[in-house]
Amino acid sequence: MSALNPTSMERIKLLFFSLIIVVLIATSLKCLPESANCCHLEPISGAFSFVFPLMGHVAFPLFYFIGLLVGWYQVSGGLNCWLDLGEGIAIAGLGYAIAEVIVFRQKNATNRIDERARKAAHIISNLSACLLIWVLGIQTTSYFVLLGTCIGIILIHLKLIGMKIPGIEEWLRNVGREGEIPGEGALYNALGILFALSMLRNDSAAAISVILILALGDGFATYIGTRYGRHKLPWNRNKTFEGTIGFAAGAIFALFAMPVTATIFVVVLATIIESLPLKVNDNITLPVVSSLVYLVCIH
Repeated sequence: MSALNPTSMERIKLLFFSLIIVVLIATSLKCLPESANCCHLEPISGAFSFVFPLMGHVAFPLFYFIGLLVGWYQVSGGLNCWLDLGEGIAIAGLGYAIAEVIVFRQKNATNRIDERARKAAHIISNLSACLLIWVLGIQTTSYFVLLGTCIGIILIHLKLIGMKIPGIEEWLRNVGREGEIPGEGALYNALGILFALSMLRNDSAAAISVILILALGDGFATYIGTRYGRHKLPWNRNKTFEGTIGFAAGAIFALFAMPVTATIFVVVLATIIESLPLKVNDNITLPVVSSLVYLVCIH
């Protein structure tokens, strides 16, 4: 079977691995320099670790409601803020992404013949997030991204159960990839942004830098790799040296937002990670790693 239509046993495995990984991640984050931002995340991330594996299942509405209820309780009770809610959901999404790789070892989405529309949407959405941070600040931007993510999760579930959603069908035909969950790239992209906003909540420039790396690095890599790529990477035959250089060329624009030595290190590390044959979606791995490196280097 596949992530698009998992068996009952596969869902159980996804739930098990997601929960274990989420608890490990949430607990590990408390060791970071600004560990106060990572306190009391286990209830939120733990509740949402049941949500992602159940997308497309009859039990999804119940567990999604429970996840939102737990998040609201944590925020209204003063234990967490809205940024923490976004972080908890992002951690749960990362745990699910890793669990997918463990359960579906052969999961592999097929690139579109023409990726221009997909990458254009990717770049525009991320640059829009950067603009919102610059104009409105991280807190207000997080409201928009969090709301969009929560709505997106519902839309993915409805699509998986076979419901036709006006507008979404056309969008998926233009940007979707065969073999991936409908809207998977956009979902992980939003979760990656939520993680960056929460981790770097006190440094707008660093958050913008992370999102620029995700937007322009990935966009340049696809364009240059597709158009000029001739030399395959020895460690990843699906990517080229030209595409990797394109990623670095796009990611280096992050220096305009964060002109410090740490940015160069983050760009180099992100370029290496993007070139590796990892199965976990890089829309979430890149912002997670980049945010954590910034958090350690500049605080």
